[in-house]
Amino acid sequence: MSYDDQNQPYSNDPYAYQDPSQYDTSQQPQDYTNYPSQDSYQGQGQGYDNSQYQAPQAPEQRPSLQQLQRIQSGIPGFDQIVGGGLIRDRVYLLAGPAGAGKTIFSSQFIYNGLTKFNENGVYVVLEETPQQLRENLFNSFNWNIGTYEDSGNMIILDAISSRLGLASQERFVVPRPFTLEALLYEIQTAIQTCQARRVVIDSLDAMSLELTQVDLRSLIQRLTMILKSFGCTTLLVSGQADNSNQGRKAVEEYVVDGMVRLHHTLEESVSGETTLEQNALEGNSLEEDSFAMKMRSRKIEIPKMRGTSHSHYLHPFVIGEQGIEVKSEPEVTKRLRRAIFKAKQVD
Repeated sequence: MSYDDQNQPYSNDPYAYQDPSQYDTSQQPQDYTNYPSQDSYQGQGQGYDNSQYQAPQAPEQRPSLQQLQRIQSGIPGFDQIVGGGLIRDRVYLLAGPAGAGKTIFSSQFIYNGLTKFNENGVYVVLEETPQQLRENLFNSFNWNIGTYEDSGNMIILDAISSRLGLASQERFVVPRPFTLEALLYEIQTAIQTCQARRVVIDSLDAMSLELTQVDLRSLIQRLTMILKSFGCTTLLVSGQADNSNQGRKAVEEYVVDGMVRLHHTLEESVSGETTLEQNALEGNSLEEDSFAMKMRSRKIEIPKMRGTSHSHYLHPFVIGEQGIEVKSEPEVTKRLRRAIFKAKQVD
């Protein structure tokens, strides 16, 4: 079939050639140029009436960023390794094995607040009685915290007696039977009573003996919200020794604002003297006469601290008559050398 054949009938094949004269023009699109404008619909119920449209309000201005306030712990050397002091109104975890110095560190934190910075404190005891704490601090460091209790500047909250089902003569005590709700209520009451700015809870291990990880996390979160709402800087003491217990790490370490970890190990200490021996033929030599002994070595590190720079090194610390003293310089490994040299012959 030739494309020039004009006499072919109309075909339904869409790909077949069709004579333009055969097109059905009755279905041709109308002329849109004469359509009324949008303005002509106003008031006729047709079209979109945007007369009531209101532009969205601009978002409120964000509060300006403020410099975080710090408090001084008063523990020599410690504030230097945490960027100038702990951040106020936050909760920190103080962790370490038995004998590392956690109770001394936390007690010194409270005692320095009372004696140096005019900040009242609450100390919650769950593993020793209040009287044991008073006697230990007085005999070890001559810290008489009882006088600050009498003046209303400090409260020792007895939580161990009710936990063990024992009677207590303390003024501030968690009632029996011991429950976490009762503990939280008494902590809140103690903070309000003495208007505390520093709080120590010693320790989380006693609080979490029968709790699942989910319940413990919920407890710590509620506790931190209560403490922060009252403007308290808090140390939560934990007997967690290292990172090997990943279950515990997933609970308290991720909830708190910072972490201070104490270590103590038994290490060999070398002492002695070095002498110079002269030998004209073979040369001079330095001879060392030394002896070694085992001693307890304590160190502190800061694995986590939100909102501030901090040291990433291990720092030695000692427990003396005035409490804990941290060496702000990182620990340096010492090496001993023996030198042999020959004297220069003189003619």
